[in-house]
Parts: sequence; structure tokens; C-alpha cells
Amino acid sequence: MTWIPDDPSLDPRHVFLDATEVMHRYGWGKTKGYRNLKDRELVPPPVMTHPDRWRLDQLLAWEDSRIASAEVVSRESAGAHLRDLLPQSKRPGSKTA
Repeated sequence: MTWIPDDPSLDPRHVFLDATEVMHRYGWGKTKGYRNLKDRELVPPPVMTHPDRWRLDQLLAWEDSRIASAEVVSRESAGAHLRDLLPQSKRPGSKTA
């Protein structure tokens, strides 16, 4: 059974999640979950090994950084899309801002 702390007084620096709990947190099945947990570009490394344990504060910081980078990409792609919708200049070589 996965334990997710409900008590707000618990310090996330002292909450450790094992691989099963991390996979449950992100809704990954076993195959995808174990593959994702090995990918250091996708998930931060565990703070403890044998058995692997991830600190909750570490995962929360990682989630925040992923959300921030997704928002930047979203804004950039929305801006590019908006430029594509604007009428093009009738003069060749001129730039539209």
C-alpha cells in the first residue's frame, strides 16, 4: 500500500518514497515506471540506494522545475503560432516583430 503523507506538519525532507510509491505518485505502471526511474534525465537519482529511496522534497523540486520548463515551452510555441497567424509583410526582406 502506498503511503502519501496527509499530515501537513510532516517535513518533506524526512519523507522517503520507494520505487513503487514514486511510480504510484506519477501513475506509471511497473514497466514504464522502472524504465523512467532509471532515466537520470527524466527523474532525479535516488538519495539512497539498495533499496532505492527518493526524498519527497527532491521530487517536489523536480516537479516544479518540469512544470516551469513546460510553461516556457508552451509560451514560446504559442508565440510562434501567433506570429504565423499575423499577416506577412508585403515588402520582401522586411521583418514583422
